[in-house]
Amino acid sequence: MDEVSLSMMLECRENRARTQRELISMYGKPVVSFTMNIAGPVKTSYLIERGFSIGVESLLGTLLCHKATILYKKTNFLVTGPEGFFVVDMEPCRLKSICTRIEDRNPIGRLFDIDVIDVDGTKLERKEVRRCLICNEPAKICSSRRIHAIEDVWNRTNEILTKAVLQHDSNAVAAMAVKALLFEVLTTPKPGLVDRSNNGSHTDMDLFTFSSSASVLFPYFKKTYSLGWCSVDLKKCFAELRELGKDAEHTMFFETNGVNTHKGAIFSLGIVCCTAGFTAMNGGDVFQCCALMTKGTTDELKDGSQMETNGKRLFAKYGLRGIRGELEDGLPSVRNIGLPMLEEYLEKGLSLEEAGSRVLIALVSQLSDTNMIARGGKEKADEAMKMAADLLSSDSFGPLDIERLDEYFISQNLSPGGSADLLAVCFFLHFLKERFNV
Repeated sequence: MDEVSLSMMLECRENRARTQRELISMYGKPVVSFTMNIAGPVKTSYLIERGFSIGVESLLGTLLCHKATILYKKTNFLVTGPEGFFVVDMEPCRLKSICTRIEDRNPIGRLFDIDVIDVDGTKLERKEVRRCLICNEPAKICSSRRIHAIEDVWNRTNEILTKAVLQHDSNAVAAMAVKALLFEVLTTPKPGLVDRSNNGSHTDMDLFTFSSSASVLFPYFKKTYSLGWCSVDLKKCFAELRELGKDAEHTMFFETNGVNTHKGAIFSLGIVCCTAGFTAMNGGDVFQCCALMTKGTTDELKDGSQMETNGKRLFAKYGLRGIRGELEDGLPSVRNIGLPMLEEYLEKGLSLEEAGSRVLIALVSQLSDTNMIARGGKEKADEAMKMAADLLSSDSFGPLDIERLDEYFISQNLSPGGSADLLAVCFFLHFLKERFNV
């Protein structure tokens, strides 16, 4: 971690004051200047930046709740610490009251320094005294007298950040995972799958079955992210993750009265959530970590001592590795096809639903979906892949073309459930990238 000098901090403060003046001159409205209270020479780290980002979320969400107009917003992540500037069309005293409440009530709020600069350049003061991180006495007294060692203050800061960031981010990631599952099932049309138009090739499940199943998986995804966040060994992490997955399956089957809605997603999306937590703290790439974590899992398909499954039968007959192989290879269908295509369509102005529907067709055209083969046989599944590829080759294909493919899939009892799970992974990674900039 880089240390900063006193001169660097003083220069940063001068630059910040200049920016505040320029924004007031430009907009004629109060400016919110947001930084972090971090003792010692190290002013930034992953936890500090995440803590700051959580504070920005809280600030913007609160301002929007109060119907405030945010005229300008910008954040900078510097070696001298993260900083944010927000021009808000609101009465300054009311704005200061909102900012003070965030400082006082947020779990990380004691580390926030949210100043409100009035249009005349005056910084509005708090009414309540801020308390010391360690002894709860007035912070100014402890700071001026240097009552506490910097190391003790830093340790307490790190303790606050670690607890709060894990709590916030595990909730946020779990919500993204559930959102991804819901967006997948809501995306319409999808050939052979449950969507808003019909139940596809399924007679035992519908939109409500999927929604109920997704809703009860929030605690599981929260645990998977937390597990990865707190781990340093991917293989040990995977062993624990599989036990969590079994518990999640039991929860799913209880909620759906025995219907398998998300067993595949519990495995694939659970692993991706876990590696997202791991890479947050340890660095690295989610796709590479998925491959490292699951290395050797397809060998289990060769083990005759385990109970017979569709996956084992298809591996023995056709050498198909299914979702295990996809993960062992680092999710190439998502990395090279699904996610780039999703982002490309969104950049062109398509909605998430329109983009998702097209991405699914691309995944079906490329993936030997074991669910399709188990339901309709290899020949029918291969023909369905070719039909999807032919459809994709036409730049002008749209919902009506997918609906016709849907009719064919239903007539042949085909359902690309594995491709649907990977579409959910694409949605999830897109949400993760938008929120966490990874």
